[in-house]
Amino acid sequence: MKATIIFLLLAQVSWAGPFQQRGLFDFMLEDEASGIGPEEHAPVDSELEPLGPVCPFRCQCHLRVVQCSDLELGTNPLKSSGIENGAFQGMKKLSYIRIADTNITTIPQGLPPSLTELHLEGNKISKVDAASLKGLNNLAKLGLSFNSISAIDNGTLANTPHLRELHLDNNKLIRVPGGLAEHKYIQVVYLHNNNISAVGSNDFCPPGYNTKKASYSGVSLFSNPVQYWEIQPSTFRCVYVRSAIQLGNYK
Repeated sequence: MKATIIFLLLAQVSWAGPFQQRGLFDFMLEDEASGIGPEEHAPVDSELEPLGPVCPFRCQCHLRVVQCSDLELGTNPLKSSGIENGAFQGMKKLSYIRIADTNITTIPQGLPPSLTELHLEGNKISKVDAASLKGLNNLAKLGLSFNSISAIDNGTLANTPHLRELHLDNNKLIRVPGGLAEHKYIQVVYLHNNNISAVGSNDFCPPGYNTKKASYSGVSLFSNPVQYWEIQPSTFRCVYVRSAIQLGNYK
């Protein structure tokens, strides 16, 4: 009887497979490859799906959300035809746009009314009409330096009632833009390096002295063909700090 029992035990041992050392890493691999049976194989590298696109520069990516700070589009080969009308309209909280050093010739249409700063320096814009700034009631700073602007239509500034800074230096303006005198909040106007040959007594300030208009903190007119000694002293009657005015001879 004892011999029979010993024989059966030895037979079970001989039928078992050889022992293989298993470590913690082996069990972890099994957990990760759930559903892969002993006859199946994990896909090789060539079968794996390619990685998705990297997160854009200066943006934060979370799952399906890409969060970027403001539509910085400067130094791109953009043309006016490449920006569709209303391309930014769905961005209801967008406050800052910079499209500088490109080939656009007009101000993009359909910009969101939430904008507080619009920078379009270093482009090929030649004219600013009233329709181009329509609806930008919250715009506080407008940068149009280093373009080819020769004229700004009457009524253009009325579409930006809260504008405080207007940069139009290094353009081809022949006169001071209309509407500055009636504008209530504008305080900084850069007009240097243009072709302005005359400045009227009512170009910057409304008639009379008892007006509710913010005082200018910066007006630059240097490097224009206008002779500064020919400008009437009353022209800057709404400027309370004389050092805010920068005049000079045309070079």
